Amino acid sequence: MMELWCELGGGADVVKAAPGRRTPYRLCLAKYLAPGVLGFVTVVGCVAVASAGTQAGAAAAQDSKDACAPVQAAYLKTTSASNSSKATNTGGLNVAEAYDKITSEAGHKETCKYLRDEAVTGEDANVYSDVFASKLGTANGTVWVSKKNGWVLKREVDVDVVSVGKGHQSIVFEYPKK
Repeated sequence: MMELWCELGGGADVVKAAPGRRTPYRLCLAKYLAPGVLGFVTVVGCVAVASAGTQAGAAAAQDSKDACAPVQAAYLKTTSASNSSKATNTGGLNVAEAYDKITSEAGHKETCKYLRDEAVTGEDANVYSDVFASKLGTANGTVWVSKKNGWVLKREVDVDVVSVGKGHQSIVFEYPKK
């Protein structure tokens, strides 16, 4: 097909041998350029797809890290604020102790995701998932962060400690009215 295309004058001009050359020949540049260009386009396409996959993974990790920033800031703000809390625990283990072990274990991973907006005790809040995973187990939490002042208003967490058991804790935080 390339020869026919070259014979019909398509593609690059035909280069003829110099008059003093012993074996005159014709060269169709399209015959050599087309596979090279096709190969180049294929390589560039593959690199772009691989790069996009890596960037998507990096973007997802970055999104998760960014989503954890307001949750972590709310936890810090809550611990420094004067508040009272009411916790309800269910399950076969001490949830607070299990949560502390999972979240403080070296190598644990935290992932967060914004879920929705919702009101808690009449106050508007952003709701996030906050999941910790470690060798000891998982702590799968939902956190309600006040839109007004950034405090944690409520936290629900389910812990699952490998070979020990499961438990659930619900905490509602109350702050002094100003």
